[in-house]
Amino acid sequence: AVALPFLVKDSLHSDVGVLGLLYSMTSVGAVLSAIWLGRARRIRRRGLLAYLGLLAGGLSTLMLGLPVPLPAVAGVILVNGAAVTVFGLIWTNTLQELVPRALLGRVASIDMLGSFALLPIGYGIAGWATDLLGPALVFITGGALTCLLVLIGLAHPGIRNLD
Repeated sequence: AVALPFLVKDSLHSDVGVLGLLYSMTSVGAVLSAIWLGRARRIRRRGLLAYLGLLAGGLSTLMLGLPVPLPAVAGVILVNGAAVTVFGLIWTNTLQELVPRALLGRVASIDMLGSFALLPIGYGIAGWATDLLGPALVFITGGALTCLLVLIGLAHPGIRNLD
C-alpha cells in the first residue's frame, strides 16, 4: 500500500491510472480465490493450504521488486490478492470452528485488535524504508521475510497437520 505508488512511478514509469489498475488486480484475485474456496464443502489440510497461501503471497511480494513488465506486475498482484484471501478465509473459518462459541467474540476481538493495531506502525516503517531504500528493495525484503516466517511456521507439525 505504501511502496506500490513509488514502484509504479519510479520503476514502471506510469501514472495513477496504472496504480488504480494494479490495486484492482488485488480485488480480482481476492474474488476469484473466494469463489474457488467457497465451492468446497470442507477445506482439507487447512494449515498447509493457509500457509502455502501466505508463502505465495510472500513470493509474489518479493517478485514485485524485480524488474518485470507491467503485465507481469498485474499478474503477480492478482496472485497476491488471491493468496492473502485464501489465508484470511481459512483463518476465519478455523477460528469459528475451533474456538468455543462462548469465547469466540473475545478471541475474534483480540485477533482483530492485534491485526489492526500494528498497521499504522507497519505503514510508517514501510514509508521510511521506501524513502531510504527504494520501493524495489522494500518489496524484495518484505517478501523474503514473509517467506522466511511462513517456512518457520510450516516447520511446526500443528500447522502442517491442521485439517
